Amino acid sequence: MKIELSIENKTCTKCKQVFPKTKEFFYISGIYLSTNCKSCDVKRTSRYKIENKDKQDAWVNKHMSLEINYVYQSLRRPFKNSSINPKPRKNGWQRIGWKPEITLGEMYEELILHIQLMKDKFPETDGRLCRYCEEPWTYIRSSGKGIRNLKNFSIDRFDATQTYKKGNIIFCCIKCNTTKTDSLKKDWLKYLEIDKELTKEKV
Repeated sequence: MKIELSIENKTCTKCKQVFPKTKEFFYISGIYLSTNCKSCDVKRTSRYKIENKDKQDAWVNKHMSLEINYVYQSLRRPFKNSSINPKPRKNGWQRIGWKPEITLGEMYEELILHIQLMKDKFPETDGRLCRYCEEPWTYIRSSGKGIRNLKNFSIDRFDATQTYKKGNIIFCCIKCNTTKTDSLKKDWLKYLEIDKELTKEKV
């Protein structure tokens, strides 16, 4: 059911400021607007996470480490505005943003095709294998900053000069994704060329 909000004013019960009664300023729960404005709700949530870190960590480990939640969050990440239009860091460095040429639904379909491909290749597995190292990926989530499980599920752009689109999406583990980084096919061919040269030099 689509919710139509009339343009009226609503007072935030926390900061007492008056805002238009729209979803731009208040979160919607069912058919009701939150009693606090978005700014106050965000501050309240952040304060709760800090004051209840152990409880928050336990919740994250229990719920976000489930395959359905972890995969969903990973698949939708390329579609976030922060991924498409990244802000520059404090040191001035700014990574390239990529606007996907594929929908979230199509991305999920690509994942299903990948799983079937790996199941056909390795019948004794469930198909949830990294395309590069062909090892099982995991979904271990931790709320600790900077902590990553390198065997976790990840999504890579095979050709680093192109965006997320059919034919350029690889499902892999974080370790392989990080190892490959933005290297290109011409780089790999050069590495192989040097490998051959080194082999001849040893003879």
